[in-house]
Amino acid sequence: MKVLKIIGLTLLYFLTGALLFALLTGLLWITNGYLHGYPAFGITLAAGVGLALIVARRELSLIGKMLRIAPVMIAFLFAAWSMVPLKQFDFPIDPDDPRFEMWDLEGDRTVSVSQHLPPENTEPREETILFIHGGPGAYVRDFDRDFISGFSDEGFRVVIYDQVGAGRSPTVDLSEYSHQGNVDDLMEVIKKVDTPVILFGQSYGAALATSFMADYGELFDVRQIIFTEPGPLPGADIDSDHPHFKKKTTKAENVDGLEFHEVIRSPRLLLSMILPSDNRFVGQKEVLYSFGPDLQKKAVSNSYCREHEDQLLEFEHLPVNLLATMIIRETFMEAEKPDLRELGIPVLLLLGECSYVPRGFAMEYFEHYSISRSHLIRNVGHILWTTPEGRSTSHKAIMSFIDEDELPLENKPTYETRIQFIEEGL
Repeated sequence: MKVLKIIGLTLLYFLTGALLFALLTGLLWITNGYLHGYPAFGITLAAGVGLALIVARRELSLIGKMLRIAPVMIAFLFAAWSMVPLKQFDFPIDPDDPRFEMWDLEGDRTVSVSQHLPPENTEPREETILFIHGGPGAYVRDFDRDFISGFSDEGFRVVIYDQVGAGRSPTVDLSEYSHQGNVDDLMEVIKKVDTPVILFGQSYGAALATSFMADYGELFDVRQIIFTEPGPLPGADIDSDHPHFKKKTTKAENVDGLEFHEVIRSPRLLLSMILPSDNRFVGQKEVLYSFGPDLQKKAVSNSYCREHEDQLLEFEHLPVNLLATMIIRETFMEAEKPDLRELGIPVLLLLGECSYVPRGFAMEYFEHYSISRSHLIRNVGHILWTTPEGRSTSHKAIMSFIDEDELPLENKPTYETRIQFIEEGL
């Protein structure tokens, strides 16, 4: 009986510690992390002192008192650790760099833009290629810019921008991040471009272009659309359990990406991740610093085929805004999934053999667009231009589509073969 009593009391004391941390979590949730969580921590501290006095009040020996309050003290120390601000870091962004300029948009939003003009000895074309990067919350990396800017040699003006809150584009208040905000920003950028455009959407950029076409497409002269490795359409059920949307279905292996524990490496970030995405507990600059160069390099590595992981290209590490990612993701899932099959604009779909994105998401584009051409590019991953072969093949496929030349690759998958493409992992 005495052993059972000891076990029962031990469980009770540990339960008090768990309740203390649950109290902090609940208060942070209710207050949405108000004032970085200090009011919630103050109440938790008072409750912890009260619990410590209660559980230790009948024990005469000092050792007994310490053993009884140990779980409460552990919970308190863990809570106190969660309150210590993480290191904040401003990535080096040089506003005097001649390659970049800041464009002011509506609503006090600003995006960093790089423009690339055709060489003087090249016949200029009428259209501007506008590149829309993936994410959300990511930015245009050096190897993206090197590849996309190369189309200026074909006579195009090329415009590339970082979406608000990441890369070289300044952050905004958490309440200002949304998928619709990104759509409206894209509309503002196209207004400033002020020429006919070819939209080039990579990953999330394809969904962003889709919502733009649904909302504003008729107002602008969009000549062609290029999608490379598109992610889910706006309004898609990202958390669907359907195997077409749940599992990676390519046979070729991509390099392993990040694990959750590698990103969330402190109790402070863990608490932030389980709170509402617009919480005031952890600041944006803390999260920006936490996703530093090493993590970014590993995150990009799953965009390669396994045999090419040693070819990971170097790039300047700029802010990846995980808080913006979470908020935009929520609003993205609530967006409308438009039917653009009657659009009448040629659409090119390019896919990588080693994609980590479940094929069902990309194949949904056949349900909502009349896709003119689609090509599977071998020996590349989610980012098609990370190897010399991938850059050459992707460039050739895009230019043959723009110029309406002969197909450089087999036209597959198609609407008729899309399910087979998913299930066989071609």
